Amino acid sequence: MELTLEKPPEAGVPLDLNPELEPGASGYFAGEWLEYPYDGGRRFESAYTGTLVRRWNGWAVWSCTRDVAAAVVTDEETARRHWRAVYEAQGMTEPRLSRTLDADVPEMRWDGDVIVVDRRYAGEEEPELRIEPDEHGRYVVMGGIWPWEEVPVDGADTVHGVAERP
Repeated sequence: MELTLEKPPEAGVPLDLNPELEPGASGYFAGEWLEYPYDGGRRFESAYTGTLVRRWNGWAVWSCTRDVAAAVVTDEETARRHWRAVYEAQGMTEPRLSRTLDADVPEMRWDGDVIVVDRRYAGEEEPELRIEPDEHGRYVVMGGIWPWEEVPVDGADTVHGVAERP
């Protein structure tokens, strides 16, 4: 399920955020790459529903369904198209354009039930990261690699999935 707000909520509306989220609890997650300034604060283009697995250097590591993982992959593909157009409009040409794009927004794709992330430009030893579903069919998308944080559900323009609240 995807929830898209037609417009951000009015300023001053309290945000639905549990700063004490514990492992095993459901929440909404995003990263600063999805953030933009709004009315003196911040909002997120997208948030993804998942279950907190653990913390990594203070950041959230979370698991999600395939539908939510697919939304992350789709948003990453959209970001790559956007930044390619921006770099081209700035006059950047190949091969620099592709090198810059790959370093800034890694390519993500599906290989069956596995998410494949191109890691060549991140200086990693392995050229790709393969994210497989766990025994419950859930994915930990870039957990322990990307700085994910819990965000308020009403602080995002598009929310992918629905959190289970006790």
